[in-house]
Amino acid sequence: MVGALAALAVFASACSIDIERNTDGALRVDSVLTAESFATELERDPLNNDTDISISDGVMTMTIDGVEETGEEYVATLVVELGARNGRLVVDITDADYNGYEVPQLIVDAYNKAIERAIRVGAQDDPNTTLVSLTADNDQIVTEWRVEDESRS
Repeated sequence: MVGALAALAVFASACSIDIERNTDGALRVDSVLTAESFATELERDPLNNDTDISISDGVMTMTIDGVEETGEEYVATLVVELGARNGRLVVDITDADYNGYEVPQLIVDAYNKAIERAIRVGAQDDPNTTLVSLTADNDQIVTEWRVEDESRS
C-alpha cells in the first residue's frame, strides 16, 4: 500500500493540459487524465506489479497488485467518487481494502487528499481558481478550471 500512495505523487504527469485565455482575461485550463495513463504512472513504482483502473459514472475503481519492500505481496482496491461542488474538487473514497482488510479511516483520509492533490495539479491551491466542471466517465477524468486574472480580482 505504501507503493500505491507514493505513486500518487506522479499522477500529474499522466494528465494532458490545455490552457487558453478567455476574452475577459481569465485563463481556462482543461485537463484530461485517462485511466490507462494513470495506471501506467502507478506501475512506474517498482512496488506495483499490476494496476487496473476504470472510470465510469463519476466513480474511479482501482486495483493495485504489488510487493512491499518486506517482500509481502499485496492487493489494494479503492472505489473513489469524484465530482465538483461549489467550484471545488470533491474526492471521496467510499471503499478501500488491503489484502481483504478494510483500510483504517485515517489512511483513507490521507488517500482522499493525495488523490485530490493529484487531480487538481495545484490549480485549486490558488484562491483565484475555480473548478468549473469535472466529468469522470468513459475511462477518463476531464476537468475545466477558471483562473481569474489576479489584477482583476
